[in-house]
Amino acid sequence: MLTGWPRAVAAPTDRIDELESQYHAFAGVYAQDLDSGHTVTHRADDPFAMCSTFKAYAAGRVLQKAQGGELDLDQATFIDPNELQPNSPVTAPHAGHSMPLAQLCAAALQRSDNTAANLLLQAIGGPPAITEFARSIGDDRTRLDRWEVELNTAIPGDPRDTSTPRALGAGIQNLLAGTVLAPPQRRQLETWMRGNVTSTMRAGLPPGWTTADKTGSGDYGSTNDVGIAYGPNGQRVLLAIMTRSQAADPDADALQPLIADVTRAVLPALAG
Repeated sequence: MLTGWPRAVAAPTDRIDELESQYHAFAGVYAQDLDSGHTVTHRADDPFAMCSTFKAYAAGRVLQKAQGGELDLDQATFIDPNELQPNSPVTAPHAGHSMPLAQLCAAALQRSDNTAANLLLQAIGGPPAITEFARSIGDDRTRLDRWEVELNTAIPGDPRDTSTPRALGAGIQNLLAGTVLAPPQRRQLETWMRGNVTSTMRAGLPPGWTTADKTGSGDYGSTNDVGIAYGPNGQRVLLAIMTRSQAADPDADALQPLIADVTRAVLPALAG
């Protein structure tokens, strides 16, 4: 039984409809109780801009290549001052020096460091490698076409750098709770993602719950969060929430509160 949370007063999808009206936004949701298999979906197959959620795939592919001996997580990677991107709080102080690949993974996942993310992309073969990796882990929709920070333009109708909640959720589930990675690498990815300081879904969780998740944000109010929420009694709920403004305005406000409210709407229906 989900404790610390009022019983839902409406069906989750009805509540999400209300939230879309309240926030003047579109909300795509794929949520699944990983033990019972029960799901909640809403616009689950609609395309949304991925934004920084791709960084979970980038780190996952780095770990996969490391377990196969193709990459070394201790490998020193040079931080070129001329290649620094906005929002690079971890790598910027190291410009002109080197950082281990493992630290770049942590920076990309926990602080959404954009320079670190581009260096991970370089290590695995660029944006097309994310698309290829997605197909190999059960995600049939994700595509990455550009680098940080251009990939965040999120123009409505632009197919570049997009995914769907269902597809992205499937990939994240297979990375964090499947057999894509060997147990040590899977635990490492989960540990990094549990340390995420940008989480938006956590604000919608009752006491005692934690997450391993990755956020993303871009133009047109694009705001995403995808990961697994872990309950105090062993519950595991996959949450893939992707949103954007209904306004045709690239400077529309981000929708972090909507992510938390959607989490509040769907979690009791799955873990209650």
